[in-house]
Amino acid sequence: LVFTMGFAFALFCFVMLNLAMKPVSESRFCGNNCHEMHSALSTWKNSVHGENKTGVQAQCVDCHLPEKEDYFRHLVAKAYQGTKHIYHHYVGKLFGSNGATAKADVRASDHTDRMKNEVCIRCHTSLLGKPSNETIRDAHMEAFKSSGDSEQTKCVECHEDAGHKQ
Repeated sequence: LVFTMGFAFALFCFVMLNLAMKPVSESRFCGNNCHEMHSALSTWKNSVHGENKTGVQAQCVDCHLPEKEDYFRHLVAKAYQGTKHIYHHYVGKLFGSNGATAKADVRASDHTDRMKNEVCIRCHTSLLGKPSNETIRDAHMEAFKSSGDSEQTKCVECHEDAGHKQ
């Protein structure tokens, strides 16, 4: 009986957690509820990831958090980032911190150290398989080549407006 009740409670908590995470995982939640993120939301809307011919959108969590399929890693990263943003929004103002207030001029290329190619390739898996033309394929093949000690070219070095178009 105790095991069954514990299992039912754990299942209830799991379902409620997932229901609560759904609305806070949408880009409009952060952009509309945090004044620091208004410019990030508007630049995302102007980008191909926010508005395009196909209607497919990449949400903030798709690029800025571990993939959702890695459930616990995604959940921990989301909790950490959310807590950090809430801290800067409410507590940081009291101590003169502007940690999240300077988002207006942020470009993807400013975050080349954090924006790994694997994040882009999650959605763009056919990038090298069927590019729109040979020149694009050759450019991407060259970018992905890494020789010796040289670092691989990052997607955001060339596609700096992909996520947030200024």
